[in-house]
Amino acid sequence: MDTVIRLSLMIVIGGFIGWITNKVAIKLLFRPVNPVKILFFRFQGVFPKRKDQMAISLADTIENELLSKEVIFNKILNEENLENIKANLKETLKKKITEIIPSMVRMFMGDVDKMVSSFIDKDGDKLFDEMIDEFQKTGLEKLNIREIVKERIDELDFIEFEKIIFGLMSKELKHIEIIGLFLGALIGILQFLIVTFI
Repeated sequence: MDTVIRLSLMIVIGGFIGWITNKVAIKLLFRPVNPVKILFFRFQGVFPKRKDQMAISLADTIENELLSKEVIFNKILNEENLENIKANLKETLKKKITEIIPSMVRMFMGDVDKMVSSFIDKDGDKLFDEMIDEFQKTGLEKLNIREIVKERIDELDFIEFEKIIFGLMSKELKHIEIIGLFLGALIGILQFLIVTFI
């Protein structure tokens, strides 16, 4: 009977230690947000402590591998979007040019809408393509994805960040805690076997 009680206690204690260790380890990824001094040591959460390194590393990864300037440009200005932009631009130009021409002048010009439409249909694509080429040259040069991402991470509130991560990965983090529980229980069994038979 004593043997069963000792085995049960060692399993329970080992499981609890494994579970609480993993739970604390997960918390220490985010907390404390600001450095805390205990005796001669300073403690800070892994993520808050490495905030600057994380910002630079993530910004580089996103810019180089996920959202390069070319990827963004090609995604925004794919064939379908280009046709929609062209159509909207043509309609806007027709409307604005017609509004700019004084009504007295329009009387002598005949069907202004038709003239404007004819001009845009004839030369609009060429003008539009030139605008797109210019935008690609100047816009891509000025677009700094790395800096945008870095600024967003620098501004990040780690308490909110923690809530987001726990919200997205609650099952996975619980799984880690349960693994700690089972590993701790297994260690408890091994300790019992060592103490009892060796």
